[in-house]
Amino acid sequence: MFNLKSFQSKKLPFIYWIISKFNIKLFITLTCLVFIGSSVYTNFEDLANQIISWKEILWLSVGILFSFLSILINAYAWKLLINSIGCNSKYLNIIQIFLKTNIYKYLPGGIWHFVSRYKFLRADLSTEKSIESILLEPLLMLVAGLIFIPFGSFDIFIFILCWSSTLVLLTGFRGFIVKKLKIMKSNIFPNDDKVNDKNLYQNNHNISTNIFYPYKSLFVEMIFILFRFFGFLCCLKAFSIGSLIPLGELISSFSLAWIIGLIVPAAPGGLGVFESVILFALGSTLPEAALLASLLCYRIVSTFSDIFAALIYPVKRLLKN
Repeated sequence: MFNLKSFQSKKLPFIYWIISKFNIKLFITLTCLVFIGSSVYTNFEDLANQIISWKEILWLSVGILFSFLSILINAYAWKLLINSIGCNSKYLNIIQIFLKTNIYKYLPGGIWHFVSRYKFLRADLSTEKSIESILLEPLLMLVAGLIFIPFGSFDIFIFILCWSSTLVLLTGFRGFIVKKLKIMKSNIFPNDDKVNDKNLYQNNHNISTNIFYPYKSLFVEMIFILFRFFGFLCCLKAFSIGSLIPLGELISSFSLAWIIGLIVPAAPGGLGVFESVILFALGSTLPEAALLASLLCYRIVSTFSDIFAALIYPVKRLLKN
């Protein structure tokens, strides 16, 4: 006789195994890429009619400049963040480490820039401080992005909800969050404590006891978001749609899309996710073909800026030789 309970008990572990193997981030990214592909297909004729003259090239070049500067600003914000957790960064070239490793985010997996930074920092900092400085950086970016979201509606509840996110950077909160993130991201950090900790006694000048709220790094990170937004705005200007929507609504939509692209994606740089959120938020307000052209160009602009930033120190070293 067929035993229903026995069948269900065998079936449940298989279902749990399927769920455990299901990558929600990859699913969302693929769904967004299909959505973008469908939009491009639907508007292909209008996209093909978009003209790129010297005026458009000039706007896109300015967009590359803003995006390039934003990476330098982001690197400086990380330097200030490291200082705020009780480390003395003047003995470490944090800017160089950031720029050298930032390009690794394009490698499959999306974690290699974190892994590389960890290896650099572990030469001078403790395991705890190295991990904390790496895990807090995307959290800082998230909080800075949330600050701009209320400018689209000026709703008091959205203001309170988004701006209260700054509380997570308080010393007590961030310690708890880092502990949870460390468990979630344990695969990022190699277990090489015994090798490196022997050298830390000779590097005590890099550790201090002055831990404080990272208000300076948060302010600089907000400037990073603004410069990133200016790069996006230049792409909209290139196709004459930048002035068709209030600036507050535009930066709010950009920040929301950028945050979701930061949190969700399986692809580097929020590829597909960022574009889908922008299309969903602004597609009914702006001409879709021109908006798609702007988004495609912004993806190229941001990629080129990452490449240029990664080349700064190699080119500088080459010129010295």
